[in-house]
Amino acid sequence: MDLETAEERRDACAEMQFEYNGDHHYWDYAQWIAEILHNALEHVEGLVGVGNAAAPLRQLVEPVAAIEGIEHATWREVMEDVFSAGTVWPVGQRFQCALQYGMFGVTPAAIATADRAEWIEHLVADVSAFASRSDVRSLETSDNPIIRIANLAASRYALDTVRGEVDTLSMAILGRVSEGRVRNLMSGADAQLERGPNGGVMAVSALAWLMKRKEFLRSIWADEDKDETEETNLPVDLEKIIFVPVARDGSMFGPDLKRGGRYQIGAKGEEQHFDTFYEALESLNAMSTPRWRRPNELGHWGIVSGVSWQRIARP
Repeated sequence: MDLETAEERRDACAEMQFEYNGDHHYWDYAQWIAEILHNALEHVEGLVGVGNAAAPLRQLVEPVAAIEGIEHATWREVMEDVFSAGTVWPVGQRFQCALQYGMFGVTPAAIATADRAEWIEHLVADVSAFASRSDVRSLETSDNPIIRIANLAASRYALDTVRGEVDTLSMAILGRVSEGRVRNLMSGADAQLERGPNGGVMAVSALAWLMKRKEFLRSIWADEDKDETEETNLPVDLEKIIFVPVARDGSMFGPDLKRGGRYQIGAKGEEQHFDTFYEALESLNAMSTPRWRRPNELGHWGIVSGVSWQRIARP
């Protein structure tokens, strides 16, 4: 997927919102939000009576009626406009933002760059809380788009913060593979993906695997508004860059980490030795969690684990 700029990704999100793999309902959260609202209004009507509820409920759905210019209609007739009934409310707008962030790694352009990290944190918390509601969980669908979008946003956030887990469906969506393949990659003694305690993929392992896939759209919300006409923002020559693992203390794997003329890669007791930097880096890329030896500030060589990946110029 060749979507280099934030604007291209926002446009792509708008185009695919109600179409995915030929199924136009795949990301259609609107119909389910509309159903939740319809059910809630029916509950109110049943509690207070049709006559008492008619005017207040009609006033409540006026934002939906205003979109189509409906004047003389009951609240039930207004709610027949399912798309408007599911998107006009703040919760619908939040799920549109969550889909944009989860799938494409961007935020709305109106969010100031300095505010985006905090904004994303609140967005993920909001949609996750909504998706956990009993009325959402009880919707009659085996493939609930509200839950799927909330999980996708939470998984993207796990990757961006390198904390927590990425659920298997979100991993499949982000990596453009089947969920079955993800599960296979988590299985066996030679598993390429590290399973988390909740059954998902540990974020550091998920990020290491996804960064090697050209289909994966890395998050660009933190730098998306740079002036793309400036020389510093011209398309990067991929032949001149590589990705190296970075430890939690900020140190990264680099060409200077030879010990006794060789690079030491892997967990304690399972270390491998390589003569060249690129052989060692290739081995790190194949690990679910990259581990290597490097000296600390006292010069003692210890094993560290990668928690993220950093783009650097090819040595």
